[in-house]
Formats: sequence, structure tokens, C-alpha cells
Amino acid sequence: MSEIKAEWLGSTRYKNSLIMQDRRVEMLRMGKEPVLLGCEHEAVITLGRRANEESELKKSREDLKKMGISVVKIHRGGQATLHSPGQLVIYPIIDLKALSLGIKEYVNLLMAITRKVLANYGINTAFVVKNPGLYTDNGKICFFGIRVSRGITSHGIAINVNNDLGLFSNIRSCGKDHENFDSFAKRGIDADCQSLFSDWNKEFQLVFSQFLPKEESKELKKPRFPLTRPPENNKK
Repeated sequence: MSEIKAEWLGSTRYKNSLIMQDRRVEMLRMGKEPVLLGCEHEAVITLGRRANEESELKKSREDLKKMGISVVKIHRGGQATLHSPGQLVIYPIIDLKALSLGIKEYVNLLMAITRKVLANYGINTAFVVKNPGLYTDNGKICFFGIRVSRGITSHGIAINVNNDLGLFSNIRSCGKDHENFDSFAKRGIDADCQSLFSDWNKEFQLVFSQFLPKEESKELKKPRFPLTRPPENNKK
């Protein structure tokens, strides 16, 4: 295996993506290949394990439903966040044990990959320690929320591309009362989710190829990706 298979799913209902992730996790346990899934979702608020619905939803479920926004309680880490069309969502389904990666190292790699891809588009970002995500000078542009079950990952990353940022006003994003948000479109950068997923996948493959089991890799194993912590942005 020279790389991890990547699949672009296009517009996918959020609840269907949960079923798909669970299926892929079980397939990986049975010896099937790992996979990287990319997609967009309808307007949906997701509540992680640490989310308090009463305090983090600014409107009732009934009012949100009238606006076309559903609410789903899930088992990833983190609190409340929101997906909507025009936001790229990436789900890596990989076995960390097979790659000899720890959870913190894995998250660090995801952040480093995303920062580099965004930098290639001229978007410089910083990491805020107490609020996992990537920030520009204008606000939060990328979200991280993962789940690791018996060494296998699911859930993942969301990047604001050309989605409606106003929808975030319906939640206390990641537990914060006031949060500014940024996107490719807000910065005047012309990009689409599928193309960005392709670019992200290329960088992902480059980094994760270093962790393939030796017997499966034809190249010499390179040094591990540096694990230095990105600078903390104290402006937010």
C-alpha cells in the first residue's frame, strides 16, 4: 500500500456520513484498507461529548428546524459546531496502531497538514491551545473534532470555504459566547470544496506515507513530521 485511498463523496447527508464512517471503521477492523473521505453537509449542528445542549444552542430545536438546521448528538470530542454547504469536511478512517501513531501526534499532524495547505492559498493560521482549531486574523477558519475507538479514527476536520458564516450565530461555537469566523470566500479566494480536498489529500499522503509499515513501503522511512506546537494566537 503506497497511499491511503481517498474518496470524494460530494454533498452527503450528515446522518448518512455517520453510518458510512461506522461501516468503514468495522471494515478496517476486518482487514480492509483505510480511507480518507471528503464531503459537504446540509446545515446541521453537531454536539460533541462535552456539549451542553441547553447552553450551547442559542435557539430551540423547533426554531432551528424551521430554519432548515438539524441538531445531532454524536460521539466525537469537543462541543458544538456547525456544518453547512460550502464547508469542506474530511473524515480520515485510519488505524493509528498500525501506523505507530499516538492520538496527540495524529492531531498535531492533521493541524500541520491543514496549516500548510491553507498557507499555499495565502492563508496564514495560528492554533489556539484551549480551543482546537485554526484561526486567521479575521477569525476561526478550521475545526477539529475526532474520535478514536480502539486505535481507529473517525470524524475529523471542517474547513470554511464558501459556506454561510452567519449560521454560526445559532450556537456557542466550541463553548464560546462570541466568536469570529473566516472563510476562503470572505478573504476573496476562489476555491471549491472538491479542489481543496484534492490539495489536502496530496499533502496528507505525503506526510502519512512516512508511517506506512516498513514491509509495505518501497522507500526508506523518513524522519517523523516535526511535532512542534504551532504558535498560540492570544488575540482571540
